This record gives sequence, C-alpha cells and structure tokens, in this order.
Amino acid sequence: MFTRENKIFILFTLLVLFAALLPNQSHAQPNKGIAVILNGERLNFDVNPIIVNGRTMVPFRKIGESMGAAVSWNGETRTVFGSKEATYIRLKLDSKSAYVNEREVNLDVPAMIKQGRTLVPLRFFSEAFGANVDWDQDTYTVHITTGSLKKHILGFYYSKSYGDFQRNLNNLSSTAYKWYTLDYSGNLSTNDTSKHIYVPEGYEDALELAKANGIHSYALVFESNPDVLHNVLSNDERRSDLIDQIMDLVQTVGFDGVNIDFEYVREGDKEYLNTFMKDLHHKMSSKGKILSISLHSKTEKADWFKGYDYETLGKNSDFVVLMGYDKNPAVAGPQAPIKWVEDVVDYALNRIPAEKIVLGIGVYGYGWTDTGTRTTWLHARNEVDYRIRFINETIRDYNIQPQWDEESAMAHFTFTDYDGVTHNVWYENEKSIEEKLELVKRKNLKGIAFWRLGYTTPEIWDTVNRVFGPVKYY
Repeated sequence: MFTRENKIFILFTLLVLFAALLPNQSHAQPNKGIAVILNGERLNFDVNPIIVNGRTMVPFRKIGESMGAAVSWNGETRTVFGSKEATYIRLKLDSKSAYVNEREVNLDVPAMIKQGRTLVPLRFFSEAFGANVDWDQDTYTVHITTGSLKKHILGFYYSKSYGDFQRNLNNLSSTAYKWYTLDYSGNLSTNDTSKHIYVPEGYEDALELAKANGIHSYALVFESNPDVLHNVLSNDERRSDLIDQIMDLVQTVGFDGVNIDFEYVREGDKEYLNTFMKDLHHKMSSKGKILSISLHSKTEKADWFKGYDYETLGKNSDFVVLMGYDKNPAVAGPQAPIKWVEDVVDYALNRIPAEKIVLGIGVYGYGWTDTGTRTTWLHARNEVDYRIRFINETIRDYNIQPQWDEESAMAHFTFTDYDGVTHNVWYENEKSIEEKLELVKRKNLKGIAFWRLGYTTPEIWDTVNRVFGPVKYY
C-alpha cells in the first residue's frame, strides 16, 4: 500500500516525465499567422513558417522558386542548394555554416526538417539573393523586396571631381564636398592651397545638380594637423566659435549637413572631440541638419587611434564613415584586405548601431618601387591625372596579367619598367569591391562611401548597381 509520501513522489515524477515530452516552446514557436509578402504578393506554404530562436524559418523550395532561384536537394548529404544568376548558396541540415559563392556564413539557426519539409532561415536565404527583408512585429509579417537593395551611397568630392559627379548623379545618395578646413587659429577656412582645399568657382552648380537628383549635399570640414586640432578642441571659446561658423556655413549655403574629417586627433584630446561633436550635433539637429564623422579604422586587436571614442561619437552623430582602407601604406601589400575590413566593421558594430555605419572604400591602389617610392594608381585615366599612374594603360603597355590574392581578396601585379625600376602594385578592382559590398549587405550596414569621385570608373558603378541602389532624398 502506498503511503501519502509515495503517492506525492509518484505524481511528481509523472508530471516531470510528461513535461519532458512536451515540445520546447522557447525554441520553436509555431506560426502566429506569420505572413510572407514577396513584392506585394502573399506567399502560401504547405507547411507554415515558424520562428526558431528569433529567426523565421520557411520551406526552402517555395521561397527559392518564388524568388526565381533554381533549388535542389541532395538526400545523401542532406544539403540544400540554390542558385540565381551569379549567386550560389549551399546549406547543410543541422549545420550553422552556410556558403554563399563558397564564402562561409555563420547562421544563428541551421536548416531543419519539419513536417516533411526542409525549412531554411528566411532572412539569410532572401538576402543572399540580393533581396531586402523587413519584419513587422505588430502584424507578424515579413516583407521581401527583390531588385537592388537600397543603401546610402556617398561620394567624396575633392579636386577635379565634377565630371565624375555629373556622370553618376543617378548612383549617389549624398556627396561630401572637401572644400573646407581650419586655419592655425582654428577658424573655418575656404582656401588652403597647401591642402588643395578651396571652394571652386561655380560651386552652386554642383549643389543645384545634387538637389535636382535627390542627393544630399554635405560640407566636409577637414583637418589633419594635431596641433591645430588641439588648439581649437581644447579651448571652450574657440570650440564654440567653430561650431557657430559651421552652423552659419550650413544655413547660408544651404547644405543638408556636415561631415567632420578630423584626422590624427591625439588621445589626450578625445574628450574634447566628444564634447565638440555633442554640441555640434545638438545644434545641427535643432535645424534639421545631418552630422556625420569620418573615423580612422580600428580593430579589437589594434587601436592606433585612441583619440576616437567610437561609442560616444556614434551617439553624437547621425552616421559615421569608417575609413576601411590604407591599413599601412608604408609597407607594400594589400591596403584593404577583406578580413581586416571585416574586423574594422565588427569593432564598430560592437559600439555603434549598424544603421549608423557607412563603410568607406578607396577606389585606387598603391605601387611601391624598389627605389623606395610610393605612387597612387587608378583604374583608368579620368579627370584626375596629376602624380598618378594608370592600371589599365600599364597592363596594356607591359602585357601584364594581374593576379588575384585569395587571402586579402585584392588584385595585384609586379613589373619592371623600361627604366629598370620594379613596381609592386596592389589595388581594388570590381571583384574586390564586390566582396566589400557583400560584407556591407551581410552586416546590414547603412551603406558605402567612395574615396573618391574622380577615381571611379563605369565598371565600378556597374558592380555597385548589381548589389545596391541609392537611397534618394528629394
């Protein structure tokens, strides 16, 4: 005969066993009427979408074929394949590693089988094929839009940029005009021949063209002398005067905002820079203007620029531009290797929201000679032609076969010129730029910024247009 204590123990044991047999609702949530809308049309699935650890999972064949992708399944290897145009993806069941054109991507949730159907992460699958995915929490609706993903595309405008700017009005979201710097007293200056900085005659034409084509115009304020920056940032009165001068410039000329490009700020001036950006951001915001800042690259392993507090600067700006180039120009080699650029992006993402981060891409290269000199190399002859070498002409004249470096995902070649000088040239090309565009897409960043207009080519813009379309503001 069971005692009262035995009965309680048996009842408790049965309850534990029963609970263990129940599905774990904290991991897989059945559909709460999850709707998937592709280009305005609702998709109907024979197995309803579910949410697993915060990720929407859908039948891969239905979503793939609806997006125009060819899909297949290998039962022996338990692997899903999808391909569309130049994009090829591969996912293995129960594996958190997926592959896009053989580049490994880490998944939060692996592909799985439910009710006899293979389910894949909707966002990963869709974005891998260039679609834009938005989640509406209130209605439990996923909106998928195919075609070019809209991103903020900024072009830096410097000496001899006008022709390139004119040719790419349809490709730009914003332009930052490097027309302004500081004098030694820390006042705003519109003419410094030593830096090739000046406001060009007829500058209004560029601003009018920008507005007519939906492009934001930003005044870029540049300074790279640490002494000048210290003098203005560390003094309350001079700092306030500079802010007032910038505000007056923006409102008088009609700029949509400002890009601050203060380079080589000393570690001891970090808090002064924070204060400057906080005060300027407050005033800019009160007038409906946009403030951005260009930032030297940092990684978790290497911080050579301790004067820049990413977290605080991110809070006190509308967006930041990461200078994802010129890793170490003093040493011959790739200056924007893809792994390093990703490390730079990840450092920023740990401190600044993705929607505030723009990745800067340098559309040029460097050549180092065995005589100890370094020269800037461009893809092709453009309006910019001083102190420049041209890649396409050199390849033609010396019958060069450029090489591709898998580790850095950059192009390079070596040759000896007719004077017996050996050149080692590393540069961005369409393929290396596409790697960086895919990184921006994968990390869901705000957009890209090209240094600079005057350096780009139609082939580079064709590459961009295959991945992104520009956000327009007017």
